[in-house]
Amino acid sequence: MESLQTIQSKEMVEIQSQAIALNHTGNSIKILSKEEIFKLIDVHEPYYALKDVIVYASNFATASIEVEQPLGDEIFPIGAAEACRHLAILGSVCCALSNPVKQKHYYLAHRGTYKRAIEKTHYTGKKLVATATCTFFSKRMANIKACLLDEDNQLICGIENSFHVVPHAIFERLYYNFHKEIPDFGLKNPYHQKKQLFDVQFSALSASASLGKIQDDYCAGHFPHFPAMPVAILMNTLLDLAAAYIHHITDDKSLKMYVREMTLLADNLGFSGEIVTLHVKQEAYTNNRFKLRCTATSTDNKSVGDVNVIIETAAK
Repeated sequence: MESLQTIQSKEMVEIQSQAIALNHTGNSIKILSKEEIFKLIDVHEPYYALKDVIVYASNFATASIEVEQPLGDEIFPIGAAEACRHLAILGSVCCALSNPVKQKHYYLAHRGTYKRAIEKTHYTGKKLVATATCTFFSKRMANIKACLLDEDNQLICGIENSFHVVPHAIFERLYYNFHKEIPDFGLKNPYHQKKQLFDVQFSALSASASLGKIQDDYCAGHFPHFPAMPVAILMNTLLDLAAAYIHHITDDKSLKMYVREMTLLADNLGFSGEIVTLHVKQEAYTNNRFKLRCTATSTDNKSVGDVNVIIETAAK
């Protein structure tokens, strides 16, 4: 089965080696507080969950994270959607540090790739280490590469991501229709539980479902006054539907899964109040390896997510 065009393994190894070397030397430039970061990127907790953010030379940064989202049918130590979430946020911090204008901006994930590096299936419960660097920055676009390491400094996965760089004032003008002075984010962390899928339907080569109406509390921290569904939650629901489809087509609900490779295109934001529909289509299937295209549309058939993914199954 043809692989997807994702971050290269040698690039992940380079980032891993740099992170290990910097950790040993201890030559950090600055330790960033949440308050300093929130002045530069317009995301907040609980969407933002980085701890101990340290910046080194060339805007290389590290942070520790704790796994929050339920794995569902994915294999330890962390789900692909959650890994992408933390790495992309740390990458946006690196972009903000590269931005000569030290004011609040929105760094909107546009194109991304993901690759898993290991099949390690045990996890001690210790914090994982996110590492990221900004590889390109312009007035309107920025690129990052980032990797996640486990407690033994082994590579778990890596991403490449491009962002639209949008000044705060311009974002407010573009999306004023979705402004809410006090969104109802609720008290629960939306990353602590799975989102329910409705009207799930299967065929031999596809599956579909509805996520229903996007609620404010799905968007807690993303963004404070413009509640929009984070790519991490959207991706997580698409992967849940993909897993359900694989269970259906194999007639084996005990199967566990690796997201081996993934590409993402996010042309638009899905805002609170819009209804999201999910689709999964099988493009190839060989032994325990599925290549699927997963798409999400919101009100007026607006595309809010287009994911190509290769998933490998493993016995429980």
